[in-house]
Amino acid sequence: MPLPNINQPEMIIVNPNIRLRKYDGNYKLGLPWYQDPYVIHNSEGILDESKKLDLDYVKGMYSWLNEHGELYFIEILENNFYRPIGDVTIKPENPPIAIGVKQYRGIGVGTVVMKVVIERLKTLGYVKISNSTIYKWNTSSIKMHEKLGFIRVNETENEYFYDLNLSD
Repeated sequence: MPLPNINQPEMIIVNPNIRLRKYDGNYKLGLPWYQDPYVIHNSEGILDESKKLDLDYVKGMYSWLNEHGELYFIEILENNFYRPIGDVTIKPENPPIAIGVKQYRGIGVGTVVMKVVIERLKTLGYVKISNSTIYKWNTSSIKMHEKLGFIRVNETENEYFYDLNLSD
């Protein structure tokens, strides 16, 4: 059970062209995203551009995320077909999001999906998102979090930590 005593929806409609589809165990779908140096750098913090994450890594990551939150594939409607382009996990601590398909980065997909994450957590009665962790070089994610009202509460050498009060 990802979130205690909560039934995870099979689908969450973000807008007419974007939906979140519940993770179905097909971890292989995410492998190309986590072999992209941009995604590896911004989501996993791995700086070596020659490093590729393997299927076991992706399987383990998805397994952990699915056990600790509501894991979804982000899908975009293209030519009457929904194409998976990334993933997001709805959870009240450090909810991760990755846009794995390059053409969909920087056009607001992450922002509209994160708004749905916020609303879902509010609906479930959570009052705070804590420790949303962003690498300092991931300026697009920093901008998105700050635009959505997240407040920087801590930092390390390489990371910023953001919180969002959901009761405002």
